Amino acid sequence: MNILLKIVCQVIARRKASGETFEEIIKEYPRMTAEDVAQVEKELNINA
Repeated sequence: MNILLKIVCQVIARRKASGETFEEIIKEYPRMTAEDVAQVEKELNINA
């Protein structure tokens, strides 16, 4: 996982902790590929 994806994971984890859903958050990252999204889901243990 590259550094940019690690940063995205940290941001998403914080936003999820504040009550947002993964689906809401990921919509704000339209340039992420399906592979990137899958890596983030795996890293954060999200079963989407």
